[in-house]
Amino acid sequence: MVAGTILKTWEEVPNAELKRVLFACPNTTDATNTIEITLANYGISATGLLAVSSWVHTTDGSVITVEANTTSVTSGVLTVTIAAGTDDDSRIIEIIGRATPGVFV
Repeated sequence: MVAGTILKTWEEVPNAELKRVLFACPNTTDATNTIEITLANYGISATGLLAVSSWVHTTDGSVITVEANTTSVTSGVLTVTIAAGTDDDSRIIEIIGRATPGVFV
């Protein structure tokens, strides 16, 4: 596994209880790269992650498709493993989470 790079992040509402953060990865991101995101750095509780979505730009700024990446959270660190497929493409990863610990019933 190769660690991926995050170029830019955006927070929709920085001080809200519900957080939505977008991460832009460069067009050198390859299939099977891993990206680690420490949830607390973005105000999300270690157990508060609600959703992860991903997109790949197969043609920079033109062709954008949904990508089914694999994710896991360990000790408050989200690991996103880019799905098998194409190399040298831009990726966008969106996470949504709670500032308070999640209660899942």
